[in-house]
Amino acid sequence: MSPVPPVSPVPPVRFLPDRDVISLDADRALAPHRMMPPPAEIADLTVRLISHGARLVAAVETIPESDHSVRAKGALKDWYDLTDGGPGEGAMANWVHMRAMARMCRTFMDYLRDHEREGDGRRRPGNRGT
Repeated sequence: MSPVPPVSPVPPVRFLPDRDVISLDADRALAPHRMMPPPAEIADLTVRLISHGARLVAAVETIPESDHSVRAKGALKDWYDLTDGGPGEGAMANWVHMRAMARMCRTFMDYLRDHEREGDGRRRPGNRGT
């Protein structure tokens, strides 16, 4: 019997999970107030955004912290605050909480996309990050 090669427990950084699905869910969550989804959809979107965010956080955390942008560091802190604390009190709490999670997912996707473009995450001479 030949040995089984080890399986990496963390997805490679170049893999952004379900980009289109995450974008669609974030867009729906961030719709204007007049288009606020009903409570059942808010609950469903929140569950999906938690799942998306967990995978994005795992991908961000494969990158050395010294390479994280200020926005990525802030988004990680905010993500853990959001997932540890849950929504606050009040009529709009679930909606506001869901929207904050959607913004964090967008920030993580932007950071991972930019990191992927830059290769190893460090700017090279002549690279203006475009």
